[in-house]
Amino acid sequence: MTNHEIARVLVNIADILEIQEENLFKIRAYRKAADSVYHLDEDIRNLYQKDRIGDIPGVGKAVKAKIEEMLEKSSCEYYEGLLSQVPAGVLEMLTIPGIGHKTVKIIYEQLGITSIAELVQAVNDKKIRTLPGMGEKSEYNIQKGIELLKENTGKFNLGLALPLAEEFLEYLMTSPDIECGSIVGSIRRGKPLVSDIDILVASHNFARVIEYTRAYKYIKKVTDVKEDSISGELGDSVKFEVIMVAPRDYYYKLIWTTGSKPFRSKFFTNIPEQELSGLASESELFSRQGLKYIPPELREDRGELETAKEGNLPQLISQSDIKGDLHVHSEWSDGAEKIQDMAAAAQKLGYQYIAITDHSKSLTISGGLNEERLSAQSRVINALNENAKDFCILRGIEVDILKDGTLDFTDDILERLDVVIASIHSNFKLDKELQTERVLKVIKNKNVNIIGHLTGRLLNRRKGYELDLDKVLEAAAKNNVVLEINAHPDRLDIDEHVARKTRDYGIKIAINSDAHHKEDLNLMIYGILNARRGWLTPDDVINTWDKDKLLEFLQKKKD
Repeated sequence: MTNHEIARVLVNIADILEIQEENLFKIRAYRKAADSVYHLDEDIRNLYQKDRIGDIPGVGKAVKAKIEEMLEKSSCEYYEGLLSQVPAGVLEMLTIPGIGHKTVKIIYEQLGITSIAELVQAVNDKKIRTLPGMGEKSEYNIQKGIELLKENTGKFNLGLALPLAEEFLEYLMTSPDIECGSIVGSIRRGKPLVSDIDILVASHNFARVIEYTRAYKYIKKVTDVKEDSISGELGDSVKFEVIMVAPRDYYYKLIWTTGSKPFRSKFFTNIPEQELSGLASESELFSRQGLKYIPPELREDRGELETAKEGNLPQLISQSDIKGDLHVHSEWSDGAEKIQDMAAAAQKLGYQYIAITDHSKSLTISGGLNEERLSAQSRVINALNENAKDFCILRGIEVDILKDGTLDFTDDILERLDVVIASIHSNFKLDKELQTERVLKVIKNKNVNIIGHLTGRLLNRRKGYELDLDKVLEAAAKNNVVLEINAHPDRLDIDEHVARKTRDYGIKIAINSDAHHKEDLNLMIYGILNARRGWLTPDDVINTWDKDKLLEFLQKKKD
């Protein structure tokens, strides 16, 4: 079994336990282990051969035994036992945006529904509204969630697709018949959800490239072979296509296969065919058309061609501009690492600082901190900073926004911290007016620096809650509150469209990993891609600033 397959089993175990209302700490343990396995930077089978499964963050003895069983037998007796109590089809209902574990439990226990197809029928028959604690609105929300699920069927988030594409390209580039290659299509543009992996390669021998592609160990099946392409599925049922072109046509095709259809339609109009061959770079063709180079993330036909012609494209933010991460969790709440280990990992990335922002007390499932533990954590951070060289750990919190818009901690607690992120983790279904007022109340709090994952969306799983975004943006600008681009590929919230609007309002952005273990710090790249799609520059993002400028900015909000 692969890393992803094992992680999926661990997540399913956690989901079944949550449906069964098992011990919260047990559920958290499986989720932590699943997250760690999913983000391992090496094949878990290598760790097994070295007897190092127990070294994976968050993997205790019980979980270790189950992982080893899966690697040895490709099955897990404990998981199969759970499935006899809660069928796999019940778990599939959790993929419907807006449906949580409690809702699934009621539907399963009260109506005996064990599949999405049966749920669709129950919605059509108006049976959901009759269940305890539900009604017509709940039934309507489930119907809308099912429709959204259908829209996104076959789409994968960038956090799954990009690493698979990079590994596939790395393999292809070892072929002696391939001169150059690139990931193209929606992945190269950094879209949050993609339908497949597209790779462009240049070669003089297409037949040998096809055979070399067939030999890739992670190909699940080949579905189509043409003279200049091969298509199929990788593990995790991700579709792929490898497109082959002659070397002389590579850079023209690189632009063609990267841009969206509207972009291609507009850009390639009236370009003579003789200008498309023998290019030395993409920039050469842009230059011949009187355009500044347009980065791949912007090739969507959203005004970038006109702006490039005027020479006014922004200098987009890049990974090298990032000087720190302002949303990091530790083992004090639901993270898997010690604070000093997260700090050491951040230093290896070249950062100047991180902020430890564990959850607050209301989020009990995540081990949220109460006032006493927060104070104790601050003392630990102060001690670590005394011994640090050229690096700073900021004392922070991800404080819960309660239903009425108040915060989980009082102002006298929050004002002692270096950075305060306020986030919604509950009551997602409030109506638009109440949800907006809830956020506006928090924005006016002088101790709140950043609003975390503003809309609460989880890609492919939950739509964002309803907000009057113009009112929120106006208030954020007026109160000098930063909005977060949460870089976790399940979120990428705020999205590219809102990010672009923040520039018009003069709102600053923080791009944060929301890291729960060391490897998660590397999720920053997805936030960068999202920011680039939103036309953001380094000056728009506060964690491109050095420590002193950042701390001055954060303190000024409280004055």
